[in-house]
Amino acid sequence: MRMFGKFGQKADAKRRIRLVIQDHEFAQRLGAAIAANGCFDIETVEAPIAAIEPQDSLQQHIALLVVELDPADPSDLGALERAMAGHPGLRVIVVADEIVGDAARALLRLQVADWLPKTASDGEILQACERAVRPESAARPGSAAEVYTFLPAAGGVGNTSLAIQSAFLIGARTSLSLTCLADLDLQGGSIADYLDLTPNLQLDEIAPSPERLDDHLFEVMLSRHASGISVLAAQNSLRDYGDVSQEVMARLLDLASLKFEHVIIDMPRVWLPWTEGVLRGSDRVYVVTEMTVPGLRQAYRLIKALEARCGADIQASVIVNRCRPRLISGGVNSLRRKDAEQVLGESLAGFVSEDYRLVREAIDRGVPLYQVKRRNSIDKDLAQILFASQS
Repeated sequence: MRMFGKFGQKADAKRRIRLVIQDHEFAQRLGAAIAANGCFDIETVEAPIAAIEPQDSLQQHIALLVVELDPADPSDLGALERAMAGHPGLRVIVVADEIVGDAARALLRLQVADWLPKTASDGEILQACERAVRPESAARPGSAAEVYTFLPAAGGVGNTSLAIQSAFLIGARTSLSLTCLADLDLQGGSIADYLDLTPNLQLDEIAPSPERLDDHLFEVMLSRHASGISVLAAQNSLRDYGDVSQEVMARLLDLASLKFEHVIIDMPRVWLPWTEGVLRGSDRVYVVTEMTVPGLRQAYRLIKALEARCGADIQASVIVNRCRPRLISGGVNSLRRKDAEQVLGESLAGFVSEDYRLVREAIDRGVPLYQVKRRNSIDKDLAQILFASQS
């Protein structure tokens, strides 16, 4: 049985949405973005949430409250809590530039439907409203997210960089807002740092009681990049890997696949109790290595181990990363591509060129490679691998 699912489309009936936004320009943009869909009636209140009395939400049927909060202001959180207590079942989307620490935990307890940064695109805003108003439409029978999993053959081979850029390339072909990038290296993951995001996955909150993890909590635990991509990442810590059960991991990925069209996973090198389940639930598994003799040997051994363990249940192949031209006299990459082809055989997915400066600049700026250099060899090589079956 597959681990993953896929989410569906828009609401089909008009609903009333109340916007409680202080920023006039943002309130106008937000209202226009939601109203353009034609499925919602919009009511805008340009005031802080603290100025809204709890009973105001009861004067007429409100399907959704979209509220701007200052997470650092306890009075804002308190006012939201009173509004929700005064209207049981009210679904709420919070708009805030950054939600961390105590504020994130408070929103988890309140079970808000979603949160968005003010930089969110119009499409992201509309999709969040559609999901919040009619979450049952999130699951569509017979559909499943397309899942790409990147597994390093050794440390330092560029697994995370390839996973991130693959998410941008895949999302750019369909919709970046329907793409989720999951960092499953729970001790040393770096996706949030690479993209200059605050990791919101609160593992300490859900690990002891995985049954608490529902659609509302999952929404709050996503971080969102300015491009529209959502990121599932936890704060780095020396937590015991055993603290996160197979049940928790399966639930996280199930929810991710219900929300998104594409899920790209950055795996840790270590084999964990839930690793096999993730690999079996993936549409494609890419073992990432580098153009060295040890790197090619490690990738070959890992591919054979996966075949022995999972058989035909997974489609695993090898990406040879950081390939540089071979000089006539040897050096640089003294290995030839034919050498890698000979070692890896049919399991070779392809080669990705090295461009250290480009990758460093993109990481330092927290942006995709093509935003730094529109046409670059890494994107070209990676696209040929990812979309080979579509060409």
